[in-house]
Amino acid sequence: MNTCKLLGAALACLATSLPATAARECENPHVRPQVGVCAALPTAELWYFDTGAPDRRGHGRGETVIFLHAASGNADAFGHNIEAFREAGYRVIAYDRKNVGRSSNTLQDDALGRSRGTTVQDLEDLVNHLGVERFHLVGVAAGAQVALQYVAAKGPQRVRSLVLAASLGPPGLAANEPTLAALESNITLPFEVFCPMTISNPPPAPLRLLSNTTAAAVDIPAVRAEHRELGSWFRATQPAGVEEYRRIAENARHNSFDGCRATNIGANQPGLATNDPRNPNTFARLTAFITTPTLLLAGTGDVFYSPPVHMKHWGVHISGAQYVQLDTGHAPQLENPAAFNEAVLRFLQRRPGGSHGRD
Repeated sequence: MNTCKLLGAALACLATSLPATAARECENPHVRPQVGVCAALPTAELWYFDTGAPDRRGHGRGETVIFLHAASGNADAFGHNIEAFREAGYRVIAYDRKNVGRSSNTLQDDALGRSRGTTVQDLEDLVNHLGVERFHLVGVAAGAQVALQYVAAKGPQRVRSLVLAASLGPPGLAANEPTLAALESNITLPFEVFCPMTISNPPPAPLRLLSNTTAAAVDIPAVRAEHRELGSWFRATQPAGVEEYRRIAENARHNSFDGCRATNIGANQPGLATNDPRNPNTFARLTAFITTPTLLLAGTGDVFYSPPVHMKHWGVHISGAQYVQLDTGHAPQLENPAAFNEAVLRFLQRRPGGSHGRD
């Protein structure tokens, strides 16, 4: 049996085999992806994966869960989660946002003379395309930022519940809240990418080697995304998982790569405008606009981006939000999928009011 044809296993399999040529493949109207579907929307061609309607007798009662990926990933990042949610009775959808993976790029928008749209409108267009009325949103990292803006714009009429994992909070929040900005200044990395290099020993000032090597030259390895995002335990003990993360990251944001630095291809797609009155980019607006039942998932080992102290600082402004801390880094759904699935499913099944309405 070809395991790539199985539901949740399909994305996990793709994460190990997705060719570089798959980038932007949905821009070609004649392409039929090996797994998933390309949706032609008003301002985007988005690749998505949909398990379809499940058995409504399960805990999920046929409700829909939509996964939103991190900036360093694509829909394949949920390959270890989808099947657990499908088996629990949910319809599960994951998609590549614009400028990511198999979906179209803003360069396509410019070439066609159409609007670049927004991340919020793309999600709205996709659920309308699929005929989904209400759903649960599960966002990781930058995906959680999209989820926050979507909920603020559309409200509980659309979103049954909200899960925010490893999130910095809404875009622009620190710019408007000095206490959060001060906290971020204490945890921000002094660099993003450190290219590999060979230096002489002793190195020129102000560099200093911590080792006692007497070699005339020392090779300094690169600092890459997995060093910033993945927890140290995962990197130390799960080499196959780290390699899977790398392969997904290589097929995330459309870019060119010079062996060390990546340069984005196409302009970034906006979300809600900074001055949009619905934008939850202040603590007061978080409280006012995020009224959907919410779960905050933090990672103990997420030390550089959204550590627990950071998530608690802004998350307390979401009324009634539940908080769970996992022993992971910035990619909890990949680093510890069993704990992630259990925490999210428990929240979905026990949230106030239970399961009502239809998708």
